[in-house]
Amino acid sequence: MKSLKQFSKWDVAIAVIIIVTGLALALGGCQMPNIQPDQLQSLAVQTEELSGKIDLFQEQTKQTLDSLKQNGTLDSNAVAKVEKLQSSIDSVQTKTAAIASAVKNAQYSSSDGLTTVLEGARAANAASTPFNPYAPLIEIGLGLAAALAAAIAKRNAQKATEAQAKYDAHKQGVELTMKQVSQSAVPEVKAVETQLYENIGEARKTKLGS
Repeated sequence: MKSLKQFSKWDVAIAVIIIVTGLALALGGCQMPNIQPDQLQSLAVQTEELSGKIDLFQEQTKQTLDSLKQNGTLDSNAVAKVEKLQSSIDSVQTKTAAIASAVKNAQYSSSDGLTTVLEGARAANAASTPFNPYAPLIEIGLGLAAALAAAIAKRNAQKATEAQAKYDAHKQGVELTMKQVSQSAVPEVKAVETQLYENIGEARKTKLGS
């Protein structure tokens, strides 16, 4: 167990991400843009395309640097700084490409926005394992978040099913009543039918804003 002094800013950042995600789910904070798998995959493709452009720029920069080195235009310190920068960019490029590929090729199980985001995040985290020492910890947090999200989605689906059943029963009752009313020859009963249809018309105008 780490002491408080041994926790780095990355430990804190990861802990915050896990806690905030968990709280958001626990409080039902699943109201987010309905992100679809193809949107994440499209973003990954765009990232790969951008990465390719950076690779091209890197190659052009290398050629220019080699030319300047041969001409003696740059001193050794300047050359070393540029080469170090290029090496850093190459390292980031490799990691970015791995993560983008993982998100693009991930298996997405549903069209639910939150589930899609979590599955994309887990794929990206798994791809970062070779260079991210915190990947196992992040996976635990994302796994718990995914399990909680699935439970919430199941609960919401059950509520929606129950609500639909109640609506269908209510609709059936109203339709049956109206059928019986329409068959009546009593003026007062027919007046109820007329009034009901007028009320339905007014309600539709209110709902549609017309």
